[in-house]
Amino acid sequence: MKTLLKITGGIVGGIILLMIVALIAINTDYVQNKALHYATGKLSERLRTEIKAESISINFLKLTLDLHNVSAVLHGKKTDHFISVQSLHLRGYSIELDNLKLVTNNYKPRKNVGKPKRGWFDAGHLDITANLKMHINHWQKDSINASIIKGTAIDTLSGFHINDLHMRVASNLKKLYVQDAFIRQRNTEIHIPEVEMQLPSKKKGIHLEYHTTSPLTAQVILQDISRLFTPALAQFTLPLELSVNVSGSDSTMVFDDIQIKTEDKKFQLAATGGIEHLTNKYLLNISFHVDKMTAKQGSAAHIIEQFPIKKYMMKQLGNLGNISYKGDFSVLRKREVFSGLIGTGVGDISLQSLIINDSTKYISGTVGTNNLELGKAIEMNDIGMIAANANFEFDISKVRTAEMRQKHGGKLPMGSVSAKVDEAKYKILKVRNTTLDMSSDGAVAEGLLIISNRILDGKFSFTFTDTNEMHKMKVKPAVKVKLFSKKKKD
Repeated sequence: MKTLLKITGGIVGGIILLMIVALIAINTDYVQNKALHYATGKLSERLRTEIKAESISINFLKLTLDLHNVSAVLHGKKTDHFISVQSLHLRGYSIELDNLKLVTNNYKPRKNVGKPKRGWFDAGHLDITANLKMHINHWQKDSINASIIKGTAIDTLSGFHINDLHMRVASNLKKLYVQDAFIRQRNTEIHIPEVEMQLPSKKKGIHLEYHTTSPLTAQVILQDISRLFTPALAQFTLPLELSVNVSGSDSTMVFDDIQIKTEDKKFQLAATGGIEHLTNKYLLNISFHVDKMTAKQGSAAHIIEQFPIKKYMMKQLGNLGNISYKGDFSVLRKREVFSGLIGTGVGDISLQSLIINDSTKYISGTVGTNNLELGKAIEMNDIGMIAANANFEFDISKVRTAEMRQKHGGKLPMGSVSAKVDEAKYKILKVRNTTLDMSSDGAVAEGLLIISNRILDGKFSFTFTDTNEMHKMKVKPAVKVKLFSKKKKD
């Protein structure tokens, strides 16, 4: 029995000794780096790509892991991805990633080459440097709960810039839940209370779906996304407050209960809308219904001034007073379409259609009114209330406009207006069923008003050169009074 106990004790002691030796060996740089090269070699072989790691340091007694200078190149069908990490630190259930770098290259020119109105964001040309600190709160085979404590991500070329990111995430492999997400850009802060996401599965035929369970809120400066998506917003520094519910799938987005307002509440907008065919740029369709938009006097001009565009008739815009709008607009491929009812302090305007065609570089549309005090709007007090319908078309091509400016100079938009005036008042004269045609080459606007009734036939030609001084327009009347009218023969 004593011999058996000695043998058993020797075996147990030997096993313990071997475990101690193994534990010590595993904690040495030599053994760990040998294991690292073996693991990266097998992983490279399995993924058919090159994966490198400079060094690894594991302390099983303290449950820590340090991995340095890891890199991998993933070759896709259209785009290659280069991923590197300067260092990864594991401290129990805490993870830190320093200088995580993602570079993509599709070996094509950037999408904004030769397109100055297009932003710099291009998924085929990313160069993002990120840092991340997170803590795993709970981890099992089929579920995880973690907190992202601090995150940053910057691509200086495209303008992608996140100064701070933190959130709580949980997943059961079928659904992903994001709570208390906070994202800060340079001047923009976004708070997402909760998002529920159904994770896609090709095997089970399940598509991506997501929705916010309460409104997303944000303090927005649109200048922050100008370099990414829209250079025209580069001077848009007016702070906006946003609230919206978002839902969607891998091909659609739906926006409910959109509320946008300025800090002084002088501009407010309530709307709903959505985006269809996200994965097909040729079928992409963005559409919104504006339930109510109000802009107190001066606020509409303040918003327009945020854009680097040629500004016409801004003085007349101020004369309209408070402005409201209810209607629809949609953005199709290279085409924007608007319609609705515009209310102003000098009357209502029915915007039957307004089309901005980016292919032809023209704006065209049809408007109508039954009660517009036109004289107050253009500072010509002799003109009273009018009821009319008009078609218009204006040239917005910079090339054509510049060419015309070199020839004639001028301060006017280039285009034409054709109107049927049902009723209008000029001084003491009230006219009905008249026509008006006007055209402008950018330097001079010429118009012709034709009146024909049982009392007179008249043609009024007029010209002006500045929309801010329309009251100085030159008018040439040609009137024929009908003193007698022939009686019809029986």
